[in-house]
Parts: sequence; structure tokens; C-alpha cells
Amino acid sequence: MGVKNWKLAGNNLEHQIESVQRKFSLPRPIAVYFAARGIGEDQVQDFLSPRLSQLSDPYRFPGIREAAQRLWDAIARREPILIHGDYDTDGITASALLALVLRQNGAIVHSFIPHRFDDGYGFTPESLQKALDTYGSCRVLVTVDCGITSCDAVNDAIARGIDVIVTDHHEAGAELPKALAVINPKVYPELEDLQVLSGAGAAFKLSHAFIKYGREHNLGGFQTRLEEVLDYVALGTVADIVPLLGENRIMVKFGIETLRKQLRPGVRALIESSKIRSELTPADITFRMAPRINAAGRVGDANVALQLLESEHIVEAYHFASQLESYNRIRQDKEQEIYQEACEQIERHLAWQSDYSLLVAGRDWHQGVIGIVASRLARDYNRPTIVLTIQGDVAYGSGRSVPSLNLVEVLSHTAGLLERYGGHPMAVGIGLRTDRIADFFEAMDREVRKQITSADLEDCITYDGEAFLHELTPEFFRYLALLSPFGHSNVKPIYRFNEVQVARCSTVGGSHTRGILRTRTGQIDFIAFNRPSHLFHGKTLDVLATPQLNHHQGLETPQLNIIDMREVY
Repeated sequence: MGVKNWKLAGNNLEHQIESVQRKFSLPRPIAVYFAARGIGEDQVQDFLSPRLSQLSDPYRFPGIREAAQRLWDAIARREPILIHGDYDTDGITASALLALVLRQNGAIVHSFIPHRFDDGYGFTPESLQKALDTYGSCRVLVTVDCGITSCDAVNDAIARGIDVIVTDHHEAGAELPKALAVINPKVYPELEDLQVLSGAGAAFKLSHAFIKYGREHNLGGFQTRLEEVLDYVALGTVADIVPLLGENRIMVKFGIETLRKQLRPGVRALIESSKIRSELTPADITFRMAPRINAAGRVGDANVALQLLESEHIVEAYHFASQLESYNRIRQDKEQEIYQEACEQIERHLAWQSDYSLLVAGRDWHQGVIGIVASRLARDYNRPTIVLTIQGDVAYGSGRSVPSLNLVEVLSHTAGLLERYGGHPMAVGIGLRTDRIADFFEAMDREVRKQITSADLEDCITYDGEAFLHELTPEFFRYLALLSPFGHSNVKPIYRFNEVQVARCSTVGGSHTRGILRTRTGQIDFIAFNRPSHLFHGKTLDVLATPQLNHHQGLETPQLNIIDMREVY
């Protein structure tokens, strides 16, 4: 109890809190949230009332007008358009989104999703050939969620007379592909505010530009309602764990509303098979929907997930959703098996490990699930983690970082030992020769130590500020709902409540505790997951907790979800 460090998000914020509270007539804990998150007074109103009109002009992307024009030309000439996607949720939703918008406006569209093991990651000369063998020739190819480092594949396509439009959000290499247009915010310093976009977000920007150009030039697009494809953007954005800030937050907020409407048979079937019975939230995407979509690419065929999202009939959608359920069960079994083996290596000191980094490797571990295992280990051990599967004299791996470390930058300093690498600051993929694993770990660990300190790896909980039970009014909960959607970089508010007395408590669900907390000025229900009731009986505590409304039998009851606690007396 209380073994984690508690870290206040900001110091000396009282003036800001008072100013925001007074200017916008906010409950004080809501003003605390804005001050702690660095959201200035000029941003508060838009944050509380996001609008689709706040999405920026897609024409800000260099070359995007030319890309839009080329797509309309393809429609006019009846030229097939080939979309080359990726096998994760972000890539699959980006493919479905762009294909739908193009088809609504008369395009002939084929979507190619590479196979994780047969084709490998990304847009390659080999995947280009396979796509052309599968769907026949094309004159226009659009990559989604990939392509930014695919210079050879783009050159190959150009040599075949294919115009290539790259949409991606991954880090670029030293050389950019010679495509007709490169729609990737990370390439353009002037688009710094958009660098958090997902692959689906980048595909949406191209779709937006396509519709805008069509309407401006009286070519079409008048019947397309772009807000109706934001469900795809929400799925891809939340699943890819990019920050829910700026335009991402706007698109996800409206995308969640579209998901709740279940406009598509595939979305309805996925929600039902995921057993989501309450109002859908980003957490449902993260822990229920995305794992099922991803499972297809991890242990089966990602095209099944694409077919689900594009289904036009509910019976067909239920069939594909059932296939995803089977894939997900296989994924869970393989993941748990590898995770247990990895933990055993760590406990027996058979892994490559230091106080700063961790690497585990196993022969013929399933390549499709090692990324999830890396995520779990990085979370459990609070260190950047690489998980490798050894296949003969080569090893393939996935890495996950901690919030304070850009893992792609770390790998760039070890590139001489790697056959390939790429990804995001928090998630990477690598390939290397087996005989270089030890040297790679030493180089990686050395670089990690240069970039972070031991303090960055302390197991701590950051909280927004102090609050009091009497401040958790109905008005507070109305404003709390306006702070959503919650997710990466916009986590639910965590407040510190000091010297609260446990008035009543009991065990629920075998290992959880429910009860009532009380102070001189108020009281509130609480729930503490995975904390036995004997820790609470008769105690006075300081707690870190997230306020929430508990929905049960048609009633909404305010409660605190206890994150951590310390005994006062």
C-alpha cells in the first residue's frame, strides 16, 4: 500500500486554477484539470465544446490537391485505384475509410492488406507485385498507414506507370519516396500540430481533400458525409495509441458517437461479439474491439477484419465477427504462453536485462503476439522492452517504450547492428541476426542510459491536484463528461483526497472492495479493484482516485475509483 511514488502534475498552479475557475465559472476540480494539463485559457472553450469545424484545412498538406485531382481523374477515366494498407487496426480502418469514400463517388477500388508472415510489414516491391497479381494492373496506388520509407517499392511502381500517393504517419527515413504526393504530417515542420495523427487520421485528411476538391470543381462528393466515416478514424486512432489531443480528440469524440449509432453491420457485429453492453467508450476500443481486429493480422488473415468492416449485410458480418472471435482466442493462448516463458527468463536472469532496459528472446515464439507481450513486460517492469522471436540465424522483434523515451531514436543509434527497424516513439519493430542479439542489447542499453535517468523509470502515479468530496457535485460530473474522450495523453483526471475516513466497506467480486468514504464536508461511495477489504476497515486514508458515475439498474451514483492509497492513521 502506497509503494508507488505520487507525483503532482504541476506546482504553483493556484493562480491559474483560480483564474480559469472564475473566467469560465467552472467547478474547482475541473479548473485543476485544465491547469495541470497545461490547457490555457484561450483553449478551454474549444476543449469543452469541440466542433468538426475546428478540423484544419486538408490543403495544408503539400501535394494533397494534386493527389485529390489524380483520384478524380482516375474516376473519370475508369482507372482502378489500388489501396495498399497494413494488417493492424489502424491500417485496416484506414483502408476501409478511404475505399468507402472513393467508392461512394464512383471509383473502382481494390484494397490489398499484406499478410504479416508471408509478406512482412509495409509497402515493398514484393507486396506490390502480389497486389498486382491479385487485382490486376492499376494506374493509381494509395498507401495507408505505410509507405513513408518504401522508396524502392515506390520507384518500382513508377517504373510500371503507376502514380503513387503515400499516406502515412510513421517516422520518415533519410530519403523520401518519389511519390506524386506524400501525406504524412511528420514530414512537414509546419504541420507540427498534426504530427499526432494516426494512419486512419492521415487517410481521413486525404479523403477530406478529395471531397473538398470534388465539390470545388463540381466533380462530385456532394452526397458524401465525412462525419459518417469518423467511426473508422476513432477505431484506428484509439487502437494505435496516439495522443487524444488536438484534431485527434475532435475526430475521436465524433467518431465514438458514430460508433454508438452502429451505422454499419460490421460495427454492430463487432460490438456484439465484443460484449459491449454499456455506452461505448475509447476503453472498449482499446481492450475489446481493437484486439479482435488485430487478432486477424496476428494469427490469421487480416482481410477477414477488412471484410467485417466493409460488410453490407448483418448475416455476413456475424460470420466474419465469429472468425475474429476464433482468432482472438488463439491470440490470447499464444500470448499467455510466451508471456509466462518471458517472465520465467527474467526471474531466472536468463534474459538480457539491466535497471534501464530489458530484452527477452525465444525460439519460434509466435511473431504475431510478441508486440503484446512487449507491452505487458514494459508495463510490468517499467522499462523499455524488446521481445524477439528467433527463427534460425535471424531474429524478429517488437519493442515498447516508457513515456519518457523515444525508442525509434534509441534504435537509430544501434542501426549498424540491425537489418531493419521502424515504428513510433513508443512502439517499434526490428530485425537482426541472431549472433548480434547480445551486442545489440548492450548498444541499446547504453543509448537508453544516455537519454533517461533512473528517476524517469520510477514507478509513480501522476495526479492533477487535490480535491474535496463536497466539490464532486452534479455540476462537476456534467463538466467531467465534457473532458472526454479519455485515452493516451488525455487520461481521466486523478485527484488526491486527504484524510478521508472509511465509513463502511465490504468485499465484492472476491478480491475488490466497495464502501463509503467520509470527511467533515461530504461523503461518497468508492470502489477499489484488487484491494482486499481488510486494508480499509476503520482506516483514515489519503487516496488518489478518479471520480466517476456508477451506472447500475438505471441509476447513476457518484463514486471514487481508487487508484492508490496511503494510511494516515
